[in-house]
Amino acid sequence: MLSLLALLIPVVLGVSLELERGLKKMVAEQQLHSAAETFIADVRDDLRRGENFRLSSTGWLLFDLPEGETIRYKHQRRRVIRSVRPPGASRFKGTTILLDDVYFIGFDPGSDGVRFDLGLQNWHGDLDTTFFVRGRVAQ
Repeated sequence: MLSLLALLIPVVLGVSLELERGLKKMVAEQQLHSAAETFIADVRDDLRRGENFRLSSTGWLLFDLPEGETIRYKHQRRRVIRSVRPPGASRFKGTTILLDDVYFIGFDPGSDGVRFDLGLQNWHGDLDTTFFVRGRVAQ
């Protein structure tokens, strides 16, 4: 009986550790997916109003709003940051952190919108996704 118990304890511990690891991975990936969906919704609102999509010399996304403001999305310290340059100003003002845990973001602006390649990663999970947001139709 004691030898059976000595065999059973490591098996039960191994199964519970594997179950815990899988659960942590599933929860972490769900958190990243939820953060990415929120980011996409926020970005979509801005980009649908935008036009003149372009990249800066450092690879940051720039575009103009009808009010004359220029919006900048940049990747810095595992975050995506949004800044605004008012009409006639020379510097961007304000900082809004839109997304954390970003290890990669690529912007591919086109004449009708922007394609994003997004990579998120936290302690237990990772998520890679690509999406396209159409901009304002020029008339």
